[in-house]
Amino acid sequence: MTPQQAVGLASRLFAIWLALGAFQSWMVVRAVHADGVAPAGWLQYAVPAIYWAAAVLLWFFQMSIAHRLVPRTRYEDRMALPPQQVVVVACVVLGLCILLLRALPALASWLAAAVLYVGAGQRISTMDAARHAALLEGLLQLAAGLVCVFRAQAIAARVAPAAVVRESIFPAATGDTRL
Repeated sequence: MTPQQAVGLASRLFAIWLALGAFQSWMVVRAVHADGVAPAGWLQYAVPAIYWAAAVLLWFFQMSIAHRLVPRTRYEDRMALPPQQVVVVACVVLGLCILLLRALPALASWLAAAVLYVGAGQRISTMDAARHAALLEGLLQLAAGLVCVFRAQAIAARVAPAAVVRESIFPAATGDTRL
């Protein structure tokens, strides 16, 4: 794996993170719109659309971004780590970041509000829609983070299949001498 390919992989993982952020912002804006705070109907689609556009650009143009960020090297310059292991480690790190930076704060915020509601003698069902949307958002991000952490091998197999990895490492072994 060349340094550009490693940056391209990081770009794709960041695109996944942006897609999760787009879903989060859509949920929050929908909840605010349902409460009547945001009168503009287009707002609920504009903010997530920006996230999605950035995620799509990062996903499909990861190598052109990588070539702009990392100076060009020869194709023979390779990193010593096997690509599958890099993808597995990156998935685990992404999952931990989702858990620590997104899921746990959202769930802790909802739990703190629920404790205050119960302490005041109110039912949790009387909480506003934004709080319930934050709970759903936190649970979905918790699930996404746990999948990234515990299913990193399966994700790595889908992101960088072994046949593609073997061909990129040993092109002569597959009969392709164009490289």
